[in-house]
Amino acid sequence: MLLIMLMIQTAGFTQEPTSQKLDPNMSLKKADADGIVWFDPGEEPFELSGFEWFKEDSVYRRLPLNPGWEIREAVDQLANHTAGGQLRFRSNSKRILVKVELRERSGMYHMPATGQSGFDLYMQDGEVLRYMKTTRFPHDTIRYQVELFNTNDPQTTAFTLNFPLYNGVNSVLIGLEQGSLVEAPPPFKRPGKIVIYGTSITQGGCVARPGMVYSNILSRKLDVQFVNLGFSGNGRGEPALAHLINEIPGTRMIVLDYEANASKTIVNTLGPFVDILREKHPDLPILIISKIRYAREIIGSPAHKVLMNNRDFQKNLVDERKTAGDTNIYFLDGSSTLGDDYDECTVDGVHPTDLGSFRIADALRPVIEGILNKK
Repeated sequence: MLLIMLMIQTAGFTQEPTSQKLDPNMSLKKADADGIVWFDPGEEPFELSGFEWFKEDSVYRRLPLNPGWEIREAVDQLANHTAGGQLRFRSNSKRILVKVELRERSGMYHMPATGQSGFDLYMQDGEVLRYMKTTRFPHDTIRYQVELFNTNDPQTTAFTLNFPLYNGVNSVLIGLEQGSLVEAPPPFKRPGKIVIYGTSITQGGCVARPGMVYSNILSRKLDVQFVNLGFSGNGRGEPALAHLINEIPGTRMIVLDYEANASKTIVNTLGPFVDILREKHPDLPILIISKIRYAREIIGSPAHKVLMNNRDFQKNLVDERKTAGDTNIYFLDGSSTLGDDYDECTVDGVHPTDLGSFRIADALRPVIEGILNKK
């Protein structure tokens, strides 16, 4: 095999793309690890979020390894995808690097490897988090080492590292300059966790980098911790997931955004799902979001009629429960979140681009903020 690979390389089949030869900003530079100390993000003072069972299982995973409720194999596998996972810390290091081993190689046909398998870094700048850099790496590898931050003017500041959206992470190490300070991050301004359950749209398909999934956008805009339970193609409102959501400590709000995978079954699953959540959280805010509008859902089309029927069902369910005394359940019309030019907001007519994800976050932000601000 090695001989074959060498022959292919010699024949010129793995030549560096022309853009990377001509533009130094397009080339991949190997990280220089001289003077770098490597840290395990699972140890203090680093703070992980989005992996609610990490302390028990010691793996970067969004559901427990041995759940008390039976989950389908597809959901079990997708739980290994690290969507919404974050690592937060403070440091004055001049350089920040990551050393990563992924579960599998990249290669989605409609999502960049930077979003599927990459990390991106944000730095605190006053009251906001500023994007710094995204890992870049050969798409056929499961291991990479990348420098994400380099400055000649180091100051002690907070950093947030977002995990890959559509891949698992076997291991990740954080490289900081030897002798630099490393401290716990400041707490989120808003206490508690917002747990969001949904589909591929929630998981992050198909944004260009992890910081652009709408749960991460909302996390930094609202300064609150999110737990992303989006399962691509498999957000079907199964009772087991409601029971597992109930196991998450410190939940402040629950968001349900799973219609896209349950168009024909949501009328049978949504009520029972909410009932299970209410067994543990009788007064917790629950926000139900109907599906975003797909490109093909032109007014008057059969697809648009289905969209409107499902929207109306979810709205009516919320209204009925409010009338019955559940004053902490809410509805948002997801069909309008992408705007009038909704057809320009996806990569394939279904999955949002960065633009689409940002518009979803913009629509959700004031609604969530208003709910959180209620006494």
